[in-house]
Amino acid sequence: MIGPANPLLLLTIGFVVVLFLRSRKSSKKALPDVPWINTHDGEFLTRIRARFRTTFNYKEAIYQAYEQCSKRDRPCIIADINGEEIIMPISAMSWFISQPDSVLSADEMHRDVLQIDHTFVHPFIVERPLHHETVRIDLTRQLGALTSDIMDELSTCFDEYWGTDTENFKELCVMDSVMQIIARTSNRALVGLPACRNQTLLEHGKGFATSIAISSALLKQMPAFLRPLLSPLITLPNRRHTRGFAKILTPEIQRRQRLFAEGSDDEKEMGEVEPNDFLQWSIRRAQECGSSVENDPSIIAERTLAVNFAAIHTSTFSITNIIFDLVSSDPSMQYMDILRNEVASVLAEENGNWSKQGLAKMVKLDSALRESSRLGSFVGALSRLCVSPQGATAPDGTFLPYGSTISVPTTPVQNDPMLYANASAFDPFRFSSQREALSTGGPGDEDNTTTSNPSAYLEKANLSFVSTSPSYHPFGHGRHACPGRFFAANELKLLLAYMLLNYEFEMLPTRPKNIWMGRTHLPPMKATVKIRRRA
Repeated sequence: MIGPANPLLLLTIGFVVVLFLRSRKSSKKALPDVPWINTHDGEFLTRIRARFRTTFNYKEAIYQAYEQCSKRDRPCIIADINGEEIIMPISAMSWFISQPDSVLSADEMHRDVLQIDHTFVHPFIVERPLHHETVRIDLTRQLGALTSDIMDELSTCFDEYWGTDTENFKELCVMDSVMQIIARTSNRALVGLPACRNQTLLEHGKGFATSIAISSALLKQMPAFLRPLLSPLITLPNRRHTRGFAKILTPEIQRRQRLFAEGSDDEKEMGEVEPNDFLQWSIRRAQECGSSVENDPSIIAERTLAVNFAAIHTSTFSITNIIFDLVSSDPSMQYMDILRNEVASVLAEENGNWSKQGLAKMVKLDSALRESSRLGSFVGALSRLCVSPQGATAPDGTFLPYGSTISVPTTPVQNDPMLYANASAFDPFRFSSQREALSTGGPGDEDNTTTSNPSAYLEKANLSFVSTSPSYHPFGHGRHACPGRFFAANELKLLLAYMLLNYEFEMLPTRPKNIWMGRTHLPPMKATVKIRRRA
């Protein structure tokens, strides 16, 4: 007879069964004969128990893998409830990122992790990512033109969510409030006014991201043959948010399509100026490709939703992290005052105008964001799926079987004291100091270095927030580095600069701890700060 405590027992038994099935499945793969992290000699069912340990403490496992094997030029295996990762030596990074997509695929890795065949209403939008080109080319080219719009939205959002009271401190949940601000400012560039302020649209965007995370995690634990049967039920919220987002956006898409079809002369006669946002660029690209499917308003809307999913949460994590890094730093270091003074100085040089060129001069602000991302990187490792039917062979001779997950550590590398002095400390000017040291014309002289010492200029450029390297990859590394990182960096700089100029904070004695959920590293989600508008 089932007692009141038995649901927990059943859940535990189910979890153990999943671990056992994962272990059986992995035994059928020709995994390389390399060390398994978290196993113990002589321990009964040690690999199953290692999965259990790693599932609940991936951070410890990836650090062990790095210290014991990866940095010593040896591969190893980490196994958890999601399967096995073959962790490559960090020295294999160049080989790892240079492999063609027909051998090691980032896209297929994402497809598997997010269970895209089931979690998206139209999986082909991820398989044929027209929106990636729109982000990589159009959005990046228009950063300067979008700056004033983004700042306009930021100032409106801060007034609304953080307030204008210069007398009393206000306590707020950092992640919740920042996500509201990021969602609106991002959508100002994606869909423009007034849609970016439609709260229902924003809620569908945030809800879709949450639903994808939950449904993909559930589906990943099921046998493949059950996924098509159960996914329609599990992904009901995904489809509801997709339909809701499209329903709001479709009339605007149709209106713009009509104007686009009528041509520029008719636009001018009607007094209509072509919008400069992601939605308009998407309509133009859909027209140019000539596909009736791509011109379907619901498909354009779903592509816009996919970009929302990719952009909003990661930018929210970045700003949440740096706020807590700054407010819990040593008050005597006056980090926020130094950053605030830099922003004010550059803004004065630019006659009070916010611009892409002005942001480029804020090297300390850029450095602080890079340093915070170094410490708070979202993932523990960069991963690819081996899709070559013949498998692949790593530089050290390790055979990587078809269907296996291949990874290189991220978080441990970025926290290695051999690579970063005093690596565990938040030093917001770590990278700006290095950039200044490389300047031949004095601190802050970026232009002289370009012509007088090109190699030093390149080295400085590689220390910027958006630049990736073998020892810094919050945005990924190589040709699969995040295509939207230039937009994200500009948006984050504007947000941080505006926040520092207009608000003061009560300092915290200790930093709220980040958390690990499986293989992802998240900022404190419910931690609060006290803020007040500067007079």
